[in-house]
Amino acid sequence: MNFEPILRRLIRATLNASATVLVAPAVLICYLETKRGRGYERFFHGWGQCFALLPGLFGMCLRRAFYRGTLTHCSHDCQISFGVLFNHREAIVDREVYIGPYALLGRVQLRRGCLIGSRSSILSTGQHHKLDDQGRWTTPDGLTFEMTEIGDYSWIGEGAIVMADVGEGAMLSAGAVTASRVPDHVMVAGNPARFVKKLVSKEHEGPAEVETAMPARRVNKRN
Repeated sequence: MNFEPILRRLIRATLNASATVLVAPAVLICYLETKRGRGYERFFHGWGQCFALLPGLFGMCLRRAFYRGTLTHCSHDCQISFGVLFNHREAIVDREVYIGPYALLGRVQLRRGCLIGSRSSILSTGQHHKLDDQGRWTTPDGLTFEMTEIGDYSWIGEGAIVMADVGEGAMLSAGAVTASRVPDHVMVAGNPARFVKKLVSKEHEGPAEVETAMPARRVNKRN
């Protein structure tokens, strides 16, 4: 009988259970902070920064346990790497999601199996700042942030900056900057991001949706 899979599951369960117990005081403090009303996130940010700097496998287990207790939803099998920070509690992390080191995340919904590259930033959609009467950029009360959705099994490349939804199975190259929605199953690259190619054949996806993607900034394919 092969005991190796059983041993791995036992080690994984032990690490996750230990992490849940250790982060419980931090989760409780963050929960009490929510009773002050929406928008109070100082303790959430502080504990998130502490757990972000813990190395190794157990550090990842601690981050996942903390965010499972504080985010809107965080799956038990996602991977949250070293240095990852969530800026808002209103985030959803589905199953099989991978978040690379030093990624910064706002109000996001990471759909199943998506890959978030290291040092990438996914911003909340909506207005973040506005000019006051003296021409200064401010962040007044009442500004609304909407959730940015990253589709199932999409891939956000290293250092990408995402400011709009990304479709299912789409790919953003390293360093890409998107300000409009990326359709399903296409690859975009550059700053600003431009259409590069389709990632599926026509029999699986009609061309109409691709034709509506960033038409003014489209570039020719290269052989």
